[in-house]
Amino acid sequence: MGEPMDTAVPAEGVRPTRFAGFATLNNPRFVASLFVGLIALQALGFLMLGTNRAGRSVSLISLVAQNVLAIACAWIAFRRARNVAALFWFLFAISLLILQIPQTFGTYDTVFAQSTLSESTWRVLFCLYGAPILMMLFLPETDRERLKSEVFLDLFQVTIVVCLTFTSLFLLPVQQMLPTDALLRNISVSNLESVFLLAAVSVRLLFARNPGTRAVLLRLGLFLTVCAVVTYIGNWIDLHHYTTASAWFDLGWALPYVAAGLVALTWTAPAEVPRARAPANFLSFLGTNVVLVALLFLIDMLMESWKEAHGGILTAVAVAVSLLAFTVRLALTQYHQQKEIARRKASQKELFLANQTISGLLEEARIETSVISQISELGTLLQACASRDEAFRVIPERMVRLFPGSSGGLSVLNASRTRAESVAEWGLSVPQGLPGAPADSGPVRPVSPRPLTGEDSTISIPLIANGEALGVLVLRNDGPSSDASLPSQSNELARRRQLAYALAEHIALTISNLDMREALQSLAIRDPLTGLYNRRYMQEFLDREIHRSRRSTRPLSLMMIDIDFFKRYNDTFGHPAGDDALRLVGDALRRSVRAEDLACRYGGEEFALILPECPLPQGAIRAEEVRTRLKELLVERAGELPASVTVSIGVAGFRETTDKVDLLFKFADEALYQAKHNGRDRVVVASPEQTDSPRSGHPQTEDDPVAAAPQSLKRS
Repeated sequence: MGEPMDTAVPAEGVRPTRFAGFATLNNPRFVASLFVGLIALQALGFLMLGTNRAGRSVSLISLVAQNVLAIACAWIAFRRARNVAALFWFLFAISLLILQIPQTFGTYDTVFAQSTLSESTWRVLFCLYGAPILMMLFLPETDRERLKSEVFLDLFQVTIVVCLTFTSLFLLPVQQMLPTDALLRNISVSNLESVFLLAAVSVRLLFARNPGTRAVLLRLGLFLTVCAVVTYIGNWIDLHHYTTASAWFDLGWALPYVAAGLVALTWTAPAEVPRARAPANFLSFLGTNVVLVALLFLIDMLMESWKEAHGGILTAVAVAVSLLAFTVRLALTQYHQQKEIARRKASQKELFLANQTISGLLEEARIETSVISQISELGTLLQACASRDEAFRVIPERMVRLFPGSSGGLSVLNASRTRAESVAEWGLSVPQGLPGAPADSGPVRPVSPRPLTGEDSTISIPLIANGEALGVLVLRNDGPSSDASLPSQSNELARRRQLAYALAEHIALTISNLDMREALQSLAIRDPLTGLYNRRYMQEFLDREIHRSRRSTRPLSLMMIDIDFFKRYNDTFGHPAGDDALRLVGDALRRSVRAEDLACRYGGEEFALILPECPLPQGAIRAEEVRTRLKELLVERAGELPASVTVSIGVAGFRETTDKVDLLFKFADEALYQAKHNGRDRVVVASPEQTDSPRSGHPQTEDDPVAAAPQSLKRS
């Protein structure tokens, strides 16, 4: 099948649509075409029918149609406008409507050969179109500068003045004049009115600052210029009685309607630009009231003519109405000012409350920042503490600063985890009988502390670190009980509880870290079996004391202690019994030395005692006391061991025996070996003369399996 033959139908269907879009009053070209067509109809009427009644009837009917078209364009502009601009175009449409009134009467008289209005009255009615135009000049620049009710009241008073002015200047004098004189007078007044309106618009333009206001005023000035030119030329023709030219000049009277329609139709509403509102001052209020009073004064002056024509009643009514409008205007102004004052007071109150809230938040933030700084500083100080006692001395001073007006105490569980011992207290009313003594029965869960409110103003928080209970932190408020129902008090109590939790966590972690540090340090310098210092710490201590003895020329004694027949003891009773013997000897040595002395496990079953500031003879006496004490203790506690044990001791002195550190242990060890060789369970003092080691010539025995250089770990 071939293609259909009617493919051009859609193109034909587009033409009516395009024409419908063109034939609308919103299209300036279409409206201009209508005006041109109506003006052409006027010209054809004169050309075909002449300038007689028939030709003039066609021309005047065309003028009425042109005025209707101009009013329609003004109404379209009014529908597009908003606020003050809408009021402007409404008054503009009223002006065109006033022009339509005499135009309609003149057309009626011409078409039907009537004489409804005299020529002078007809011209006076044409002058009334200026009344709405004068009212336009009193419109504010934007609706934001003045309230709508005040604007309408001002325009109401302007309307009274304008109506009285036109009536007094145009209508009343004409009634008292001859028709010829009235016509000449109205022609002159018409020309003066055109000049006055143009001058008024020009003056208003000087004070217009808003772009939208200037745009509409410029369009109004263009319309008035066309009206003034056409009116002046038409009046000149009428004054010189050019009848034929006066008929053809109806084409010229069409120009104001063309100008009115096009300036209204081509206007577009400008985009609203927010303007900073200038602050009101005394002069602006004074100027507004002076203008209103001046309007009242003009009304009173214009009433004189009305009094002569119509009496004083109408005059009194006009003045009363104007005074009523003025009174309502002032009342509205005062009412809105009072509302503005009340609104500003409410805004100031809200601003004050907001400032108080912000100040409170800033103060809380400052307090929180200070607290955080103090907590951080406390954490730094606690981390720098080397022992529990040092940490417990730091805590009270910081707690007083963090909790002013409060007392408290810190209790730490003892080693057996049976009770809490008070280690720190502060404040005026230290809590007695600190609560919280949980037994060490497995992992401890955090518990909710008692609230810091009401009658019981004490809060207790357990110190828990790594699932282990370490103690309890107790705080008590020294001041009067606060009402927790108040938001401020509730926030303060919540803040104090939160702070107490944070501090309890810091303190618990510090205590745990210090305990761990002490445990690690103890493992590093102490023997885990006997609890005595180990050989490494002994060497550091001996070097330090030797240097001190050299500087102060003070003596120092060294004991080497060995358990007799320890290898046989281990082989006979087993290693657990041997460990018990070592622990018992270590406990006895720890109880037998001074605070400045050092007891350590040298290795195996061998021990060493360092006695600073103790000469060799005194060291020998102390060695005998230690041997005796060990023997008695072992006898007293024989039930703890399967058999009794004894010790042999060798004593050497710094300077008395040797002044060399590396030889001091050698001489003490040789003296110990001599005690073993002499029968054990005795004390032997090393002497400088003892240079040959007894071990070198002594054969190996059961008690002395190795006869070599001192090796305490192999000695039995």
